[in-house]
Amino acid sequence: MYDGPTSTKFGQYAVAEPFRADLIHFHDGTKLREVDHEPPVPVLDQEDLIAQGIDTSAIVPDAKRVDALGSCTCNAGTVSLAERTAAAKGTAALADVCLSTAHGTSPGLAGDAVLDEEFAILLYNQVTDQTGNPSQEWPPTDCGSTGLYVCNELEHQGLISSHKTASGMENVASLLQAGTVIMGAPWFNAWMEPDSGGFVDGDGSMEALLAALASGVAGGHETCLTALERLVLTATGAIDLQASHVRIRNSWSKSFADHGSFRVHLSTLGWLGSHTDFKQFVI
Repeated sequence: MYDGPTSTKFGQYAVAEPFRADLIHFHDGTKLREVDHEPPVPVLDQEDLIAQGIDTSAIVPDAKRVDALGSCTCNAGTVSLAERTAAAKGTAALADVCLSTAHGTSPGLAGDAVLDEEFAILLYNQVTDQTGNPSQEWPPTDCGSTGLYVCNELEHQGLISSHKTASGMENVASLLQAGTVIMGAPWFNAWMEPDSGGFVDGDGSMEALLAALASGVAGGHETCLTALERLVLTATGAIDLQASHVRIRNSWSKSFADHGSFRVHLSTLGWLGSHTDFKQFVI
């Protein structure tokens, strides 16, 4: 049973994104299909760090030893980076995915839950430094971050060449055809207890979303879309949003939902509209 949120589970930092028309992805009319991009890294856990044998003070100089971090953006980014790199270069290339820091070069991705969580934590330190405001950097402040800052840092490090962004469920489904997509979105208190099918949003109806809204927003959360698990089209060829859903990798251990991943209907994401953010790394 999943025990619920800690004080650091969710991000608290937001940044207005500049308009970049060259980064927008539009569906080109190619036939959409169900896809599954299983990442070559285990489910990560941004909580229970001490029990995992992870000492944040040993990973990042001047950091305190803590049991959890609001590092969901970098956990999602690490998972997607691993999938995108392996798809482009093969799994052997994961060993060369290293972060350059002021204190040296990190080990590459290892396909190990603890070592790859440590990679995500080091990335979190690098990403939060982009704010230019020490009060919004970790350490010392566990402020969370954004998908944009993750993209910017990975581009700066030379681990990705660029990124794409999309809005509207047809465009998001199209983007997902090529690989994993990181998603920033509000997380509702009602979503803490997924149903037996791993869905956090019930049947994907407006009534279910209104109930989630009424339960209150727990915070902002970044996750990684790994599969367009069910795609249903109408007679006119449009996506039946309530009948279609995605599978999403979380970073709250394998005990959450379906072995660490949960499901959401496209209808829910469509109604959330501009409150969701979708990005795909380009290697």
